[in-house]
Amino acid sequence: MKLRNLVLAFLCIFHVSMATAFGADAPPAKPQSWRLLADRTAASHDNKYIEAFGNVVLDRGTDYIRADYARYYQATKWVFLRGGVEARFQGDFLKAEEAEFDLETNTGWLKNGQVFMEDPHMYFEGAILKKTGPETYEFREATVTVCDGDRPAWSIKSSRGDITMDGYAHLWGPRFQILDQPLLLAPYAVIPVKTKRQSGFLLPEIGSSDRLGITYDQPYYQVIDEEQDVTLYSHLMTAKGLMLGAEYRLVPDIHTKGIFKLDYLYDQETESQSLYSDNEEMSRANHSRWWARGKFDGYLLEPDWNLKLDLDLVSDQDYLREFSHGFSGFKKSRKDFLQYFGRDIEDSDSELRVNRLLLSRNWANVGFQGLLEYTQNLEYGSNNNLSNHDRDDDPTLQRLPELNVHLYQTQLLDTPLTIEGSSQLASFWREYGTTGTRLDLHPVIGLPLHFEFGSVIPKGGIRSTTWFVEKYEGEDPEVDADTSTPNRFLPDFSTSAYTEFSRIFTLTEESDVPADDDTFTILKLKHAVQPRLEYTYIPFSDQEKYPYFDEIDRIEAKNELKYSLTNIFTCKTGKVQPSPDEQGKTGLKIDFFDLARLRFEQLYDIREETRNNDTDKYPNRPFSDILADLTTRVTPWLFLTNKTWYSPYEGHVTEHEHALSVHYGEDIFASFSMDFLEEIDEYLRQEQERERIASFGGGFGINKEWSTAFLYRVDWESGTDLEKRLTLRYDHQCFSAETSWSQTDDDTRFEFRVILAQLGSLGR
Repeated sequence: MKLRNLVLAFLCIFHVSMATAFGADAPPAKPQSWRLLADRTAASHDNKYIEAFGNVVLDRGTDYIRADYARYYQATKWVFLRGGVEARFQGDFLKAEEAEFDLETNTGWLKNGQVFMEDPHMYFEGAILKKTGPETYEFREATVTVCDGDRPAWSIKSSRGDITMDGYAHLWGPRFQILDQPLLLAPYAVIPVKTKRQSGFLLPEIGSSDRLGITYDQPYYQVIDEEQDVTLYSHLMTAKGLMLGAEYRLVPDIHTKGIFKLDYLYDQETESQSLYSDNEEMSRANHSRWWARGKFDGYLLEPDWNLKLDLDLVSDQDYLREFSHGFSGFKKSRKDFLQYFGRDIEDSDSELRVNRLLLSRNWANVGFQGLLEYTQNLEYGSNNNLSNHDRDDDPTLQRLPELNVHLYQTQLLDTPLTIEGSSQLASFWREYGTTGTRLDLHPVIGLPLHFEFGSVIPKGGIRSTTWFVEKYEGEDPEVDADTSTPNRFLPDFSTSAYTEFSRIFTLTEESDVPADDDTFTILKLKHAVQPRLEYTYIPFSDQEKYPYFDEIDRIEAKNELKYSLTNIFTCKTGKVQPSPDEQGKTGLKIDFFDLARLRFEQLYDIREETRNNDTDKYPNRPFSDILADLTTRVTPWLFLTNKTWYSPYEGHVTEHEHALSVHYGEDIFASFSMDFLEEIDEYLRQEQERERIASFGGGFGINKEWSTAFLYRVDWESGTDLEKRLTLRYDHQCFSAETSWSQTDDDTRFEFRVILAQLGSLGR
């Protein structure tokens, strides 16, 4: 009887379209219909509806409805369900005591029900939930949360509201709850229920600082269209005032992207002395403070003409160091620019802010670059009280414009010679100082000689430089100011010789790789040695009579020989794993990685060997420090970079650059870095002072929820702590809480953040 009723219900009531299964001539397929499975079915006496009892299942594709009892009205395709109702509609999961649905429009209602939206991972639970459309709901006395469990960590209870999938939930009379206990009330609230970009307020950032007071930073995110958005910031600081900011982002196509940021503050305070300068005259007198920065990558007319823009202008010399944290701080801006453009901005303590507009294009053998560069010098006209640093006295050089053409190395006609070179036409302008235009041409001819055991490549070039001076002002007395178009010819010569030899050591045969080992086994080790010898010669030429704009105007004489020896250790590894081609069989997966790279380098300066001046005070020292440059990943969890310079004359190390990082999975990480300079009194290094700066950092997961991290930077030479930071973080399934304490030589900060999943994840 059960089987008979099931078959009748399946065949007579809920049709399944099978037309497309009979060939190409079949009529177009209709939407798949619902089918019914149940322990028992019965029809009403007038055949207006069908009742199903026990283990009732209605399904259509991936959608389904389960209940203990169902009543289906054939004319209206309306179904009433009762007892353990569960349903899935287009990714939404529903539960209820009772429910009614229109199977044509996917509308209906739930009593004492719950809706779970899988994509935003959000729950809606209430006494009455109405499904008003395929992607919309209405509810009364409902609770909203993204937390799993019967007692969510946080939730929002609302007297009434509505939801739009991939849109928003509008809540009236919402009450924010923690563990079912009300904490905050509001007359109205909107929360996002989609994973795409959406407009709305983001979670604020709250903290305290010795210099700024109590801080509250509230961002608002606005979507303009699919290619543009803007974030507005209101940053309240009790000791400073209200800072307003905006960040505009655009990505109109795969070749174009840009980020532009602007912040403004009317500061309640001025400074009688610069916070970060020993110069008493470097005080800040301005109340209006601002910072404009941005980067843009795009093209002009067509993608082959690359266009890049760097913007960085600031109101005063203290701004970037005083406001380094937060949404609009220096550190966040620098991180964004490096992440999205791969280009940095000047350090926060730099008094020069560089702005560039670069247009470039490359052909097969020729490259072109056009540059406009403006450099803001914060010592001049930047709201400080330096009496002798008026804007009219600013000697900062501006390039407006600079044109470069590069000829890449190519064969010269049908000869064995190669030709390459560069040319530059630059116009220099500044408020005070010599201005004009410079044309610099530098062609180079080479003769590559390749032998069985290596290569030798000699090159010879000549540099021709002509200056077109508009005015001489403030130049060295030795400059010939009577000549408006001086010119210079300077030859140069270089040659390089290099080779490579290697040996391969077998550590494990491929047949001996264990099949039960999940890690890669080292099969072979290749040791490659690359010796290289380079010689460079540029004759001495008295260039003091020429105007000076940059280093091209003073080409230093060179007569030096440099050698280097590079060792590269490469591992071949293998791991047994299932064969992708034949089921049930295994194969050996081969991989390669660089185990270590070790380079030694030293320079011999022939000019220093033959120097005659000041030899009584500074003896001749033609050999440079020996550089040992090591990069290695001994294990997957240990990475080391190290540069060490050793003086053959001092008999000890003169400079260190260390960086060591260790990590174990995602639970433990640590890092150490050390920069060390030894004081040197040599002819070429008279001003190198002793310096020791170390950085210690790390963190570990206490358990699945709790983790901590720390950073300590110290100047050991002066005994000064540069930065100390300690962070404690708690990660829950639906929220994260983070508290951090940091201290520098000028400020102490305490910050606390709570990131609620779905509510506070955007823009963070």
